[in-house]
Amino acid sequence: MISVEVSELSVGFGWLVRRVEETGERVRVSDGGEAVGVLLSAAELAELEHYAQRGGYRRPRVKAVRDYPLGPERQGPYVRYVHSDGVRRTFTRGRVVVAEFRSVDEVDWLEERARIGRRSLVPPDQDEHARIGHHNMGPEQAAAFEEFLGRQPPIGDGIAWIADGWKNQEPFTVIEFIKGVAAEDVVLAYGADAQDVRDGLTLEHVWACDKREGTDGVYEVLAFGEEGGWTWLGHHNTDYVFSRVLDPPPAQEITLMAIMARTIYSFSYYKDGEYQNRSPVEDGTEKQHEMYELIWYTPGEEPFEPDAPLAFLNTYIRGAEEGTEWVDGIALFFAGLERAFGLSLPQDAIMSGRVRCARPARR
Repeated sequence: MISVEVSELSVGFGWLVRRVEETGERVRVSDGGEAVGVLLSAAELAELEHYAQRGGYRRPRVKAVRDYPLGPERQGPYVRYVHSDGVRRTFTRGRVVVAEFRSVDEVDWLEERARIGRRSLVPPDQDEHARIGHHNMGPEQAAAFEEFLGRQPPIGDGIAWIADGWKNQEPFTVIEFIKGVAAEDVVLAYGADAQDVRDGLTLEHVWACDKREGTDGVYEVLAFGEEGGWTWLGHHNTDYVFSRVLDPPPAQEITLMAIMARTIYSFSYYKDGEYQNRSPVEDGTEKQHEMYELIWYTPGEEPFEPDAPLAFLNTYIRGAEEGTEWVDGIALFFAGLERAFGLSLPQDAIMSGRVRCARPARR
């Protein structure tokens, strides 16, 4: 999601609406660095509205702006209509609604309600469990609730589909998920080239350049996007050209790393900067593993000890074993993660190269 300052919109929204129409990506509009609104496709807004209405909650009122443009206004091939509150805007082309502008608060509210509407319950991470009273349930009720959540299907494409290619380090050696930080902010903090981010460089462009010039630039880029409330990153980072460090640490961070030559496939999870992979412990020693290797997981067995921080994943992984057609251990583990955290990767966009990426900042 790119960010544009209000001062850059003196000629109107037309060029941004075209970008949204062509790519489907959102555009964040800021005033002095503070986000004030989001431009998103009409189709995406319709989907959010559809699922949000299931919750039956009253929508927050939009604070009206006194001075706002009156009447429709043509901006390039589009016509802009301003709603009575002076904040919301609708953009049409040929009498077809193409994009909508909404306040940040309204979009945040819609996403939250839509997420609940899709699953009929609050998304299954530990903090939200506590928020809806999960910690006050009796043991049998809590176990039944966990079992129900573990059976819920993933939102979007999920991540299990990528398991086979990932084991061969295709299309990425490292896959990361970051919660609570926008994708562009993450890649810039990691040391990506700001010009690539502004220009909208894609994997498709890099593949074409590599084919044309006989180079291997795809191994030196950081692919990124946002799905299901998470920022996702995909890269090889063989020379550690990206920092992979955020300060302050994000609310949640998940890293999946494949080292094919050594048959090491690992999973790490941080919450509020605190490392959660404190199991298993080597027999006869106090040394703890730095990561959880996926070859330790045997389908049909719970991967984490009951008192381990990651024990809550057992329900989701066992649910994936019983409720999906995956048979490979890594695909099943991924299927459990996608249900536990709501993780997803856009399959068609990644496989076709229509995802954004950036090279390391030029020195």
